[in-house]
Amino acid sequence: MQPAQATSPWPKRILIAGIVLAVCGLVSYFFIGGQLVEVSDPREVSEHTAEGETNTITLEKGCWLVHVEGSDSDYDVSFNFVEDNSAADSVDDDCKTDFQTMEDDVEFSVISKLNIEEESEILVKIECEEEGECDNPLLFTNGDDAAMEQLKILVIPGGLCCVGFILIPLGWILISINRGRENKVGLIQNQIISADPLEESPQMNQDMLTTDQLYKLMRGEVPTVEEKSNNVPSPFANADTRATKKAETKVGGSINKASIHTPENPPKDDSWKNWDEG
Repeated sequence: MQPAQATSPWPKRILIAGIVLAVCGLVSYFFIGGQLVEVSDPREVSEHTAEGETNTITLEKGCWLVHVEGSDSDYDVSFNFVEDNSAADSVDDDCKTDFQTMEDDVEFSVISKLNIEEESEILVKIECEEEGECDNPLLFTNGDDAAMEQLKILVIPGGLCCVGFILIPLGWILISINRGRENKVGLIQNQIISADPLEESPQMNQDMLTTDQLYKLMRGEVPTVEEKSNNVPSPFANADTRATKKAETKVGGSINKASIHTPENPPKDDSWKNWDEG
């Protein structure tokens, strides 16, 4: 019976590595939390500001987010392209960006999302509701560039967490597979061990069993098997290799035999007298 193969240590190593990477990713995320909040604050990352009634600014290509600190309910703002020093078509406000504000202490409102396909000069007109408060300036942030800065900061902790969350279930699956193989090997070994009593009579594994031997075997007894005698003649003419049975010798008793002559049956010759003459 061959010994069972040693269990591979790699599944456990993969599981442990996944846990370590996931923990490191979470820890690193908490360490860079302050930096991530900083690049998510429009007051820090905005490239242009606008306040008062009329403003003219130049915006590069991208999806520009227009934020205002606090509520935007009092603001009525229009955005138009500038052509020949005069207002032209309004700017399309349908664009998508992954930039999100993460400042918990301050609430920001999004007034508009300007879709700028090429560098353009924009006329911004701000009207405030009567008795409204429009003291805070408009903050223009390039959402594409700001989202890229957020992604750069999240690469290390996010990558560690992703790899860790992949290795953890992978290692667990491999460990489960190894356990299934070990159980299967143990079952086979138990079956082999339970069949070991048959090995006590190796002759039975080589010859056909008789009916009596099969009956004893089914009752749990080990049948006796007579050894075959080697009566194969020798291939050499001057040698005999066949097994011979030794002659039985009698042990004990006297070497003298009782005489068959009696007074009623004396010997017919006088040879019985010769034993006394010697």
